[in-house]
Amino acid sequence: MAIRNLSTRNALATAYGTTNPYGALFTADPGTSGTATGEVTGGSPAYNRKALTWGSASASAIVSAATPFDVPASTTVTYFGVCSSVTPAAATVGDSVAVTSQAFASQGTYTVTATYTQS
Repeated sequence: MAIRNLSTRNALATAYGTTNPYGALFTADPGTSGTATGEVTGGSPAYNRKALTWGSASASAIVSAATPFDVPASTTVTYFGVCSSVTPAAATVGDSVAVTSQAFASQGTYTVTATYTQS
């Protein structure tokens, strides 16, 4: 059942961002159990989870500011996830989504603008 009340949808979208303040990149599907399977590691500068700056909920959605992640050479990014912990590899993945696969032959950055929409 979709939620009909806009203020309720906005409140739930805000709660999603509050519960998941960090972003993470993965080389494989991290699954649905909160695990951090396949999280990117290494590099110089080193990969780390990043704090997401979520905007205010509007029209049932929240959007984060564009957030760049450092990605080591010889890495292919295939998933993005939101997490409750900043610690890489911590099993605190709240949600994830497949992204367009991007292979990095050399050290680089992958920038994510996350969007969550509550229906």
